[in-house]
Amino acid sequence: MQAELVQDEAVHFPARLIATEPQDVLDFCSNISRACDASDNIVLDASALTFIDPFGLAMLRATMESVDDKYFHVRYMHQGLIDHLVRMEFFQGLEVEGFDAESARNFQGDPEHCVELIRVQQGNSEAIASRLIQAMTGLKCDEQALDEEQDAVRRPIEYALKELLENSLSHAKKEGNGNASVWVACQHFSDDIVRLAIVDNGCGFLATLRDHAMLKEKTHLAAIEAALIERVSCNRGPNIGYETDSQNQGVGLTTTARIAAAASGHLIVASGDAWVRTDDGLQQVMTGSSWKGVAIAFTCHREKLHLVKISELLPKTEAVADDEISFD
Repeated sequence: MQAELVQDEAVHFPARLIATEPQDVLDFCSNISRACDASDNIVLDASALTFIDPFGLAMLRATMESVDDKYFHVRYMHQGLIDHLVRMEFFQGLEVEGFDAESARNFQGDPEHCVELIRVQQGNSEAIASRLIQAMTGLKCDEQALDEEQDAVRRPIEYALKELLENSLSHAKKEGNGNASVWVACQHFSDDIVRLAIVDNGCGFLATLRDHAMLKEKTHLAAIEAALIERVSCNRGPNIGYETDSQNQGVGLTTTARIAAAASGHLIVASGDAWVRTDDGLQQVMTGSSWKGVAIAFTCHREKLHLVKISELLPKTEAVADDEISFD
């Protein structure tokens, strides 16, 4: 540690870096970005940090990924949290000094309860969506191992998540943000709560929807509200049905929000200087903090997820207005 890196220069972690406290997460990430503008060596003080969930993990990694040629010095992190970061593959692809992150990894993982932090890239969204389904529901990825009732749960969720991942990747890289990254993590906790995060450090909803007819005013809050309307984020041509890989109908975010609500959960969606919680309509326009990209946190109860008639939550296809979506 360099002598000039004194405590006063440190960016302090909040006590919890979690989706239920989005303001603290966004403030912290904004503070990191400001520190990066002022110095090449960033000190992160983790002495107060007690818990970090998938949203916190994805936000932190996406923030670090958004700056070039910076060196992060993390101080005073509890060993249990370090072990958790290793377990969740947070350090994958990073040069780490101070401990051997590679030898501490758990290569077997826990696929029925967890998807470690992973970067979404062109062509891997379907594989990631399948892994997310297994962690969210406990149902194995192998279709042949599922009965008809289990498959009816898995396939619509997988479709919605694949749409959401592909939309995140394509929209994040617009407006000259070709190097933007998308990060995903998921955990099923002992209280039966499923927490999923999809975070990109791209251009944000307002930049991609600025000229859309559904945007009521050119603010980040209005852009989030518009993005939650089905088909607003569609970036390809119309098609019939939901059984094709070549079309993106812009229903991923809408349907994911409906799935969360039906399983006694919600989404938190942040972009720019605003965030929205979908179950109670809580929203916040922030002063001094912003997220250059889109951050989505999904929360629900796993046991209720199995009871939801998910195919009924998907919007109707465009070509025939009264057709129900079928996955047969």
